[in-house]
Amino acid sequence: MFKKLLCISLIAFGVSCKKTVTPVPNNPTEEVEMEYLLLNDQEVKPFQDGVMIDLNRDQKPDLLFYVMLVGDHIQKQDRFHYNVLSSIRTSILVNSQEQTPSFLKGTTIPISNFDGHAWYPASEITLIEKRVHENSSITWHGNWLTAERAYLPVTLSINNQVHGGWVELSSDPVNGKIILHRAAITKRPNKLPRAGI
Repeated sequence: MFKKLLCISLIAFGVSCKKTVTPVPNNPTEEVEMEYLLLNDQEVKPFQDGVMIDLNRDQKPDLLFYVMLVGDHIQKQDRFHYNVLSSIRTSILVNSQEQTPSFLKGTTIPISNFDGHAWYPASEITLIEKRVHENSSITWHGNWLTAERAYLPVTLSINNQVHGGWVELSSDPVNGKIILHRAAITKRPNKLPRAGI
């Protein structure tokens, strides 16, 4: 009786775990078909409308890049947050410091959690931040500060299946902007994209 109950429990547990099991990675030498979107070097700057991206061209925005101004009276500084906001069906890879990694061209982007990072939908992440201090000095912060054609990892849920992808962007703190070059997602689900390829 105990063995039967244990077996039923394990089967039930296995079924409930299936929903969160990551698909087996595809063969790294396999060519993964991508759907590309040219972003034409659109600029994300303060006091301008944000840039919306529709990764799969279904007339629904998946990502929004914009700058949010925050007045900090305690620290006596103004902060310009260069943010990316994802939709409920679009996830961004985030660590415990609420940062997202940048990938180099050709690097395989995982579609499962890895190395202290987890995929979160409806996320708002600051890529870089400009701080204007009371004495008019300016400092810049953020792990995307030196990004030059780096790749922001994203996943998109289409018909309850995961499509991996990326957004190619550069940071230009000298001119106070982020530049969006292009984006892509996999045409077929559960395939691992390579950044920039």
